[in-house]
Amino acid sequence: MLELKDVHKSFFPPQSLSNELAAFFLKKREPASRVQAVKGMSLSVRPGETLGLVGESGSGKSTLGRLMCGLHRPDRGQILFQGRDIAAFDKKRRKEFSLQVQFMFQDPASSLNPRMTAGAALAEGLTIHGLGGRSQRREAVFSLLEEVGLSPEMAERYPHQFSGGQRQRLCLARSLSLDPALLIADEPASALDVSIQAQIINLLLDLKDKRSLTLVLISHDLSLVCLMADRLAVMYGGILMELFPRSLLGEVNHHPYVKALWASADSAAEGGLILEGEPPDPHNPPPGCPFHPRCPEAGEICRLKAAPLLPVETDRFCACHWRKG
Repeated sequence: MLELKDVHKSFFPPQSLSNELAAFFLKKREPASRVQAVKGMSLSVRPGETLGLVGESGSGKSTLGRLMCGLHRPDRGQILFQGRDIAAFDKKRRKEFSLQVQFMFQDPASSLNPRMTAGAALAEGLTIHGLGGRSQRREAVFSLLEEVGLSPEMAERYPHQFSGGQRQRLCLARSLSLDPALLIADEPASALDVSIQAQIINLLLDLKDKRSLTLVLISHDLSLVCLMADRLAVMYGGILMELFPRSLLGEVNHHPYVKALWASADSAAEGGLILEGEPPDPHNPPPGCPFHPRCPEAGEICRLKAAPLLPVETDRFCACHWRKG
């Protein structure tokens, strides 16, 4: 359904007001000031699957999700939807693409317009795309609210009148309002209490089956993603470290970063933390493999050169100099 080929994306770091004004009037910035968020990403999303995109904060997960749905454009590389490069879409085709691919943002509080009622937020996409008349859109709004466990009477409420869990349900309903084929959910439960997290995840799974959705689930929590995903893609420092079916988790000789994440998830109940150190500084990334400063298995070659992502067995790929299967 969706394929990324050697995708790169970088950003300018936040600037002071004086630097921003200078850049605006001079119409230029220093190329060295860019921060690389995604580096050479090649990945596919299969129809009907749940792909789990996992990594620590700053690994590039959210940027990759935004690239997938066209909110960001890559610096280089291709993103193909059903075999066609989305960068080449004209205005009409891009509008059709937005009907089929939707993004669910991480923070429900900031992604909802505080001046817009829940009903207006859910109807906005339908109005933009000219889907149905006013009464039909109203019925669609009521149906969406009920589908995510909210009552139709809540259509007249504003975001501040909802709890955190209710706002997340509202964001999910908005993402589904155009009946997309692919939903990219960025940390859909991270801002919620544990008891509410389970409700949102179960709702997401139910709606995926009911609507025959293809789902990309972005999360830092490997233990959560492994309950839902068919395949896991693990990122670190903007690079895809390993891609494998969920059934292989803990059963093969994983990349050291994946092993550390899984060990940390297993020991979470006891409060243990296996993975030590900090993620790389995006402004000054280490040479070679970005994980080598924290890797107990790193050798000299890891400090000099990043390993390419290569197949190690059927449907499993790993970017490590020492992983042979």
